[in-house]
Amino acid sequence: MSALPQTSPISEEQLISFSNGISSISVNQQEIVKIFSQKSGLMMQGICRFESPFEILFPLFKGLSESGKPKSLNLRFSSEEKAAFFYYPEANHAAVSQFFSELVLLLQKEVKFKKVLKEVIINRNHFRSEQFLLQHAMMD
Repeated sequence: MSALPQTSPISEEQLISFSNGISSISVNQQEIVKIFSQKSGLMMQGICRFESPFEILFPLFKGLSESGKPKSLNLRFSSEEKAAFFYYPEANHAAVSQFFSELVLLLQKEVKFKKVLKEVIINRNHFRSEQFLLQHAMMD
């Protein structure tokens, strides 16, 4: 059973490319995570490293990935580096790419949600401040 939501398959443009090289995942023009990968024999190996200030997403990434990863994907986590090291057989590339794409999509949604929530809280605090000033002005 996977912790990742069972949604419709990810479209080709949403799929993360895990061919040799670097993939950067961004939200609002800010990089969340960089994924470095390369082929080594019949295996693919790489690292997912969280960028500042998005290191706070690392525990969420770790929890979600451990509970729903394909069996062929081997993950090792470094809390100090806020990174995940991975390797898997090249034959399982499509399943692993799909998994990472769904995981990163959830992280992007989390970042967007937190941004909207922060704006709501700020607006609510402004409203309360204005309401407090108005009440005191009416009482004087």
